[in-house]
This record gives sequence, C-alpha cells and structure tokens, in this order.
Amino acid sequence: VKQTHRVHVPILVNDPSKILFRCGPTPETMQRIDCEPGHVFEINNQAKHAVSNCDTDSRVHLILDYFDTPGPSRIVLDPGEELVQTRRSIDRLKDMEERPSPSYIILGAQKAGTTSLYDYINQHPWVVPAKRRETHCLDWRWKEGLASHEEELEHCRKFFFAEELKNRPSCLTGDSTPSYLLDSRRVIPRIKRVFDWNLKFFCMFRDPVKRAISHYAMVTSTQGTPAQLKTRGSEWRHLSFRKVIDKELTIMDECGLIPYFDKETGTVDQEKFEAFFGSAEEDKAWDEYLTYHVPLNTGSYGLLTRGMYALQLRPWLRAFDKDQFMILRLESIRKKGIQEFMKPVWKHLDLPAHPVEDEEAKNTRGYQPMGNDVKSYLERFFEPHNRKLETMLEDSEGEWANPWPYEL
Repeated sequence: VKQTHRVHVPILVNDPSKILFRCGPTPETMQRIDCEPGHVFEINNQAKHAVSNCDTDSRVHLILDYFDTPGPSRIVLDPGEELVQTRRSIDRLKDMEERPSPSYIILGAQKAGTTSLYDYINQHPWVVPAKRRETHCLDWRWKEGLASHEEELEHCRKFFFAEELKNRPSCLTGDSTPSYLLDSRRVIPRIKRVFDWNLKFFCMFRDPVKRAISHYAMVTSTQGTPAQLKTRGSEWRHLSFRKVIDKELTIMDECGLIPYFDKETGTVDQEKFEAFFGSAEEDKAWDEYLTYHVPLNTGSYGLLTRGMYALQLRPWLRAFDKDQFMILRLESIRKKGIQEFMKPVWKHLDLPAHPVEDEEAKNTRGYQPMGNDVKSYLERFFEPHNRKLETMLEDSEGEWANPWPYEL
C-alpha cells in the first residue's frame, strides 16, 4: 500500500448524489469526492476513507493500483483463470496447497529469543500463527499408537489452521517449540515421517552462560499459572544455581559426555576435547544422555546441554540439508536492529520483506546476576563448544567468529 497509487474510476453510478465517498488525513477533515461516472481520482489508501452507498441500485467502480517504480514481478493469467482474494493476498486456484502446513519450525534454543522471533514472523500479513505458540505435537503432545502416516499427520495438523490455509497458498504457518532442538533423538524421526516436505528450520542462540541463568530463573520462578508451574517442574526449585550446575555435570559425566572437563577445577583439557568432539564415543554418550535425561514431564533439565549448540545441531545437520536451516544470534538484534535482523528471515521463508511494527522483546524476565566465580566457571566450560559452533557454521570471519568472547 505504501508504494502504490490507488486510483478510482466510477463506471456505473445511477445517482452520484447518493454516493458518499470521503477521504482525508483524519475523520474530522475527510472531504467528499464526486462519483460521477468517468471521474478519475486518486486517494491516499493509508489515510482515512469511507464510502456509503445510499441508493438502492448497485454501483461499479474500477480500482487501479500503479507504481512509480517497478513493482512486483508480473504474473500472466490463463484465460478464464479463477483467483481467490483475501485482505492479505490474491491467490491462483491452480496453486492451491502449494505451501504445506507447517512451513517452518523454530527448534530452539530455549531462553534464546525464540518467542520474540516467532512474534516478529507472525506480524507478517502472509503468516498465520499456529493455534498455540508451542505446539509440542512432536514431543509430549505426540500421540502414540497411531497406525499410519496419515493418522500421524492429521494429529499434528490439528495444531495449525491447515484446512483454512489450503486455499491461501501465499500464506504460511509455523511452529515454535524450543525443546525440539535438544530432543533430536525423539523429534527428528517424527518430522521425517510426518512432515515429509522441505521444512524451513530456525535456531536462535545466545551466550550460553546467560541462557543458563535465564533458564534457571524461569523454572524456579513461583510466578505463573498452575499449568505453567507444572510444565516447568519443581526439581530445581529448592536448589541453588551452582547446585543445579553440579547436578547437570554429574549426569553428563555419568553418560561419558565430558571426559575432558575437570569438575573440581572447572578446566577443560583442550587436547582431550579436540579428540573427543565429533567422535563415535561422543555420539554414543550423547545418545545415552538423550535417551535417559530428556524427560517429557518437566522443564527442569538440560541447563548446560541446551547451551552446547554445536553438539545439539550435529544430528539435525546430519538428518536434513544445511540450506533448510537459518541459525540466528540473539545479540544480533541489538547490534543490527530488528528490521535489518529480519531481512534474511523473510528471505528464508520466501516472503517479501515486511516491517515489524511491535519490536518489543517477548517472554522476558529479570533474574539475579550470578557471581563472578560461577560465571567464569561456565565460560571455561562453554568456550570450546562456542569455537566448534563457529567451525560447524563455517563462519570464521562473520558474526559467528568468536560469537561470545570471554576473558579467560
């Protein structure tokens, strides 16, 4: 609308005196426009405008939009071709069901800005939100015992406005369930079986040290509805942040997942880490961790593993093409600004760019800062994993080059 001129041409009007067509900057300043047949006039479609047909006869107006500069690419319609128009789009009937539902999934990481990203995406006029923000249709809302692919697909499609979108191929919908990234052992086979099309994936990461304290603050908070408190779990509610760190390290150690880390001194044996990362031994330890320590009935788990981004990404990049993924960094929103940050997001979704009107961050909370000793301890733990993320993303000179610099 901002880029076009809106031109009206009354064609059939029985009695122009009975057509009240007004336009102006405000309701108080709107002026009446003559609707005599053949009178060509342009209105500002972003300004206030209104029309009342006070006659008993119908009227016909030709409405044209034109661009001063080259506009969208032209589409040549077939003779007699039918179109479907909404306030959001005009679609060709021949393109029906071109976009499957869902078209994208925000996989994680939890407490890394996924709620904000989902909200920004849903501000696009061609995007329809799911029936609930976190569907969890592939983890704890998954329905066991379904006999066929069709039944599994039907179960998952219930979380989206799939039927309503069938006749709107310009529009798309998606999911944001940030527990999926860590729960790859369970979720990846279900995605491949149910959503057997070229899904687009988003992963949103932030400084894993800050992510950890934010995660702890969320699940130990006593604020929220009974349903929210139940989902968060109570396992950490009476433990200090440092106690939860120790508990998580013990679990990982028992799985054989961190043979390079000295829990007492908080130091990493870099030689052991390099030899272990990406090895068959690490794959085996990771599989054991995912099998026994990713529960479905609580959010109080994975304080540290949710911040080991390269390790979480590996099974996803093995299972799907790399070009299906867009990896984003929360800190880039502040650095670039939301409008610039969203440009590659729109491109990844095959959507035209659209301004984000509400830039406010979503689902944020305050929390007590951690002590410097705990902060330094976690930075030493995460630093080699951050380096591996840079290597995995093959971005040694861009924004993933040393994404969260620590003073070790």
